[in-house]
Amino acid sequence: MLDKPLLSGQFTLAKLKPRALLSVAALLIMTACASPEVTKNAQAKTKNTPAEPSSSSPDFPVRPFPEDTFYDLLVAEVAGTRGNLDLALENYHRQAFITRDPGVIARAVSTASYQKNNDALQELGVLWAEVEPESLQARNMAFYAQAQRGNFDLAFEHAEFLLRQNNGKYMVLLPSYTAELDEAHRLRLLKHYVAGEQNHPNNRDLLLGKTLLLAQLDRIDDALNTVQQILNNHPDDQPARLVVSQILHKAGRYEASIEALKQGLKRSPQSQQLQLQLVRFVAEKDLPLAVEKMTALAEQAPANYKFKLALALLHRENHDPEPAKEIYRKLIDNGHSTSQAHYQLAVMAEQNQQFDEALKHYHSVSSNDLFLQATVRISQILANRDQLNDARLYLHKLRLDYPNHTSAFYQIESQLLIEQQVHQSAQALLDEGLAEHPDNIELLYSRSLVHEKLGNLAATERDLRAILERDTNNASALNALGYTLANRTDRYDEALELIQRALAIKPNDPAIRDSLGWVLYKRGEYDEALGHLRAAMNTMPDPEVAAHLGEVLWATGEEEEARSIWQDAINNHPGSEFLLNTLKRLNVQL
Repeated sequence: MLDKPLLSGQFTLAKLKPRALLSVAALLIMTACASPEVTKNAQAKTKNTPAEPSSSSPDFPVRPFPEDTFYDLLVAEVAGTRGNLDLALENYHRQAFITRDPGVIARAVSTASYQKNNDALQELGVLWAEVEPESLQARNMAFYAQAQRGNFDLAFEHAEFLLRQNNGKYMVLLPSYTAELDEAHRLRLLKHYVAGEQNHPNNRDLLLGKTLLLAQLDRIDDALNTVQQILNNHPDDQPARLVVSQILHKAGRYEASIEALKQGLKRSPQSQQLQLQLVRFVAEKDLPLAVEKMTALAEQAPANYKFKLALALLHRENHDPEPAKEIYRKLIDNGHSTSQAHYQLAVMAEQNQQFDEALKHYHSVSSNDLFLQATVRISQILANRDQLNDARLYLHKLRLDYPNHTSAFYQIESQLLIEQQVHQSAQALLDEGLAEHPDNIELLYSRSLVHEKLGNLAATERDLRAILERDTNNASALNALGYTLANRTDRYDEALELIQRALAIKPNDPAIRDSLGWVLYKRGEYDEALGHLRAAMNTMPDPEVAAHLGEVLWATGEEEEARSIWQDAINNHPGSEFLLNTLKRLNVQL
């Protein structure tokens, strides 16, 4: 099946002050590192994002650059001061690999970091660690780059280097990158942890990382025995106590998980981490008790506004909205977490169909994390009230007010038009957006969906291949192209290869597994198709997956099961166009 664009979390606006970002960008470029003096400064910092180097004099000579390199760097500098960060990054990135100069690399890193260009940061991180293997920041970046690429052998190597420098957090973090992968990846990484114990016996961070991997592998007893080694030496280690409770909870041992937290609280009675985890677990079985415990925790830490937000959420889950509203209003009155409070009040108002009230609160949201989500909701409310033109004017104004983020607003508006079935207008809008941002992958992907809706297969394929030219491992584009070819053509072998590539990148993605099942069905491999479609349905009971699974069952003579699956899907999604079209095409009456 085709993935849908996820608007709520796909973009990040910086400070959302109109036109202010341009000067900030120029300042960042001007104050970033221009010479190898960054090396000494970078080694002193281990933050996830590249730090701005100092302007102190280098303690070793700065070598001269060839004329072409000097010209490229000069163009990059001027482009940066004028706000053309795409050109600045392009030149810095190219010259970083040509010169392998630490200063140029750091300049490229600063620019890529500001633009949140993760692909460039990954490449530059690996390069920086090659050039300056003793640099802590370079190793930090290389760790993230290799972990994100799934190169766990190299990622562990960087984590072990940092562990020797008394920074073990990467040992704890690394297993999170295998959480969505298969057992083979986890077992391979586990071997590194086992071998690492020989060089770092009883190291707390290495043991904690090993514990997390064992838990992912469902080796519960081994995981508990490993984390117990930490507690034997560090009985007050709160993160280790949390991990014990989480492992027990995952294993379905609810009472034991609660007892583990209570034991931890006996040793650390003021631990907010342990208390908060206890509230979360208690809430699964006893919401009133969870409200009581969360109220006490919020009173214990009156300055912790996250606790107040958590308490409000528990009130709402306990079907008691008024105390939640009162908490949000007090937060707004006191100027704390105001965007979050406005957003939650808007959601509650929208759920009660108080749309004017919802719009008022959504318009008051200004924080980075929630602004775009609020923008999506505002535009959808307006469109659903037959005010599509007002929604479009609102988004057009945002593009003028925040010119550095126009691509985000183009995508929100195009998705709105797709939802309203105005596909020609969506295509025209995306053509306009791509004229401004020709390399924007999100806009290209959205336009490919529009072309598919309009039946323009050649244009769909062209846009998806344009994405793959820029990002060969883009799983969404691989899956979309494979599914489209399977659905619209008889190029099944090509479709299968594309979908298998996507699944290798995201082995647990149910949308990709659904696509694989569908192309196997098209190839006549019914048994294998059913296995993948059932797995997708178990993970994601989507009406499109139900339509596919039902159709394969229908084709294999399992008509009763097919009807049951279709009926359940219709009950849960009565307006699913895809499902209704499938039933109509197969001439099935439920």
